[in-house]
Amino acid sequence: MKARILIGLAAAACLAMAALFAGCSKPNQGRVAKPSGAKRYTIGFAMTLTDPYWQNMRLGALDEGKKDNADVIILNAEEDVQKQGQQVNDLIARRVDIVCLVPMKPDALVNSVRALNEARIPVIIVNREIGPGCDCVAYTGTDTYQGGVVSAEILMKAIGGRGKIVEFQQVLGTGPQLARTKALQDVMRKYPGVDLVAQIPHEGDNAKVVSEMGALLSKYPDLKGVYVHGDPQALAAANACTNAGRRDIKIVGMGGSEQAIEAIKEGRLTGTSYQKPEEEGRSGIRLAVEYLKNGSLPKKRYPIRCEPIVKENASQFKGQF
Repeated sequence: MKARILIGLAAAACLAMAALFAGCSKPNQGRVAKPSGAKRYTIGFAMTLTDPYWQNMRLGALDEGKKDNADVIILNAEEDVQKQGQQVNDLIARRVDIVCLVPMKPDALVNSVRALNEARIPVIIVNREIGPGCDCVAYTGTDTYQGGVVSAEILMKAIGGRGKIVEFQQVLGTGPQLARTKALQDVMRKYPGVDLVAQIPHEGDNAKVVSEMGALLSKYPDLKGVYVHGDPQALAAANACTNAGRRDIKIVGMGGSEQAIEAIKEGRLTGTSYQKPEEEGRSGIRLAVEYLKNGSLPKKRYPIRCEPIVKENASQFKGQF
């Protein structure tokens, strides 16, 4: 009899405890628990934020990280090779799962990528090329050379394949500068009547473009066209020409910014090549997560092509930055 009573008391106690825990769990009803095996990745994104273009890439990377269950660490090298090298070392010390790298200069960051290789941290190269001598999982980003070809072809057609032109370049030695300058040189081989009379590094300084443009207009009164690495600087060149009463000069940029597209519609800018910085950021994160999940990627290169924007089709495009 005593044994039965004890068993009954124990059963009642169990029921009471079950009811208590059931009551305590009510506030969590409706929440969906993450799978216990879900892995949250940490991705270092070493880049620069010196221009609205890069800031848009940053937003794309961060948003894609949220979708892909990844923490994205953005580091701004400010176009400084040494600073970026130090930032890569910091990412190694933090033991991130993978690094997306926009190398400030192709050869100067090779040793940093080698350090990542030695630490067994995979690397995705984004937007700018890296030099030989290191291992990378893949490259993704705008086909910078092809974008330069697009802008150069727009300019050649606009000036009728003849006349004097000038080139405003990005920071010398960077991947985009080298690719865009080569693109212009290659396109010009088809147009022997075109004469490149000046190459000036603008270094992202719009005021410098305005100043140099004024001097060029005085030195070359028969100037026909301007090939500019970047939409903001192309707009600066266009404003300088307009202020000097020279609306006849054809000017092309690169990027596809909102302001550039409006200027093309208005006829102040001749054209540009449409790049997609937000998609570059997203693509880098997507590839990083895919590699971490599967241990490999089907290809080594994931280029994003540039489309030409001129007055006739400008209304079809929306600026990303």
